[in-house]
Amino acid sequence: MSTALLGENPIHCLRCNLEVPPERLKLSVIEVDAIAHWYGMYGAIDWLELDSGPYENWARSQLLDPGSPPNVEGLEVTKRLNAIRRCYFWFFQPVADDDYVSPTTCPICGDALVLFEEGLFPQLLCERDSLVLEGGYQADDDDDLEEPGMSSTS
Repeated sequence: MSTALLGENPIHCLRCNLEVPPERLKLSVIEVDAIAHWYGMYGAIDWLELDSGPYENWARSQLLDPGSPPNVEGLEVTKRLNAIRRCYFWFFQPVADDDYVSPTTCPICGDALVLFEEGLFPQLLCERDSLVLEGGYQADDDDDLEEPGMSSTS
């Protein structure tokens, strides 16, 4: 799923999935700029993956690699935001693929992911790495859901 349809603000509530205005979090200009920079870079790669053109496979590899520049930067921003309010980084998952299977372990630390059922759709959390992944579906689920960017518990 993609962040491309999110608009200008990638910060969303983990529970309701609605946008969280940055001013509500009392972010500094430096933090807002860090989010904007990350989102610009991540969004460009996300668009390439959505385009299904010659860069799709490369873009997908970047989005699925925890060590890729857009994910490393996103995780750094998440860490900074966690000093203000609990925040999770939305880690790309190709849920629209016919052969998609929900992950069971964190792509960074390998710990078991925990199902978060308070939201609008199934989400999986890694508390250690502050990751949220769309998942927890059964084999016969075929929901088309919009993907959030960074999620804050609001």
